[in-house]
Amino acid sequence: MSLWLFLHLLGMVLWMGGGISALALAFASRGEARPALATVTRLQWALARNLVFPGALLTVVSGLILTMRLMNTPAMGNGFMVTMQVVGIVGALLVLTVLVPTAAKLTRLDPTGGHAAFFDRLRARQRMAGMVAAVLGLVALVSAAIYRYGG
Repeated sequence: MSLWLFLHLLGMVLWMGGGISALALAFASRGEARPALATVTRLQWALARNLVFPGALLTVVSGLILTMRLMNTPAMGNGFMVTMQVVGIVGALLVLTVLVPTAAKLTRLDPTGGHAAFFDRLRARQRMAGMVAAVLGLVALVSAAIYRYGG
């Protein structure tokens, strides 16, 4: 059980750490010229590919295994546990189906060429999906902490 819990926590650290790093990079690059945005999107794609994606996947897989081990125990009826599970899965699905594919598309577009408007729309989608996924991840973390230490 402790190995799966360690993997679950490691996945969450990768997911949230990579997401916060990508967010900080986006804030830091707000004043950059349009040609520099290509480099920024490549860096964000590297964070999404190497940290956020594997972290979200590891968190969900290890969480499902931990859930199966807790079946038929009183922990499964706890509202904070259920909140952590539902919100975590929804956040991970958002990461895996919207955030990561959008980051990949952005790396293939020229921010200054004929696709500049499409680039801006994709970047806005990525920003919104990233913020929602971060909020869902934080809600899952808070729910887990309340369950573990006070719920």
